[in-house]
Amino acid sequence: YEGRRWQQARAEVPRVLREAAIDDPSFFEGKVVVDIGPGALGFPDACPARISIGIEPLAQRFADAGLLLPDSGAIYLPWRAEAIPLVGGCVDVVVARNSLDHVDDPQATVDEAARILRPGGVLILNFDVDHTPTETEPHALTVSGVRDWVSAHCTVTHLRELDHGHGHDGHAVILVATRT
Repeated sequence: YEGRRWQQARAEVPRVLREAAIDDPSFFEGKVVVDIGPGALGFPDACPARISIGIEPLAQRFADAGLLLPDSGAIYLPWRAEAIPLVGGCVDVVVARNSLDHVDDPQATVDEAARILRPGGVLILNFDVDHTPTETEPHALTVSGVRDWVSAHCTVTHLRELDHGHGHDGHAVILVATRT
C-alpha cells in the first residue's frame, strides 16, 4: 500500500508540469515550492524541490491518522491558505491544484500566494469553473475573476480551459503566471 501511495505521489509531479505546459522535467529542482491544499499525499512528497511545503489545514489530522507518507522530505504546515506563515518573497513556485474553491476566501488565497512568491516566481493554479457550489466547494469561480486577482500581482503566461472538471460538473482551468 505504501508503495502504491508513493507511486501516486510521484505521478503528481509530471501531471502538474504537463497541465502547466512546462516542458522541463527538472523545473522544480533546487527551488522552494509551496503546494496549497495538497491533501494527505501527493505533490509535496514527491516534488524534487530543495524545499517542498504543503499548506494543509488538515495536516495534523492526516499525520495522526497515519496518512502522511513516511520518509517524505516534505514539510506540511497545518495552516489556512489565506495566512501562510512564510515571509514574503521567499518562494520560487506556488502550486494550487483543485484547492481554490475549497478555501474560505479564494481572492485572499491568491493574494497570499503572490505575497510569498519572489519576483520572477511562478504561480500554477488549477481550478474549476462553472460548477455547482457544494458544502466543501462553496465558491463558484470564473476565469475572468481569478485572472483579475492574479493579474493584480503577476503576469499571466499560460491559460488553458479543459473540457472536464475535478468534480461532478464544470470544467478545469489551468493558469500559470509570473510574479512581477
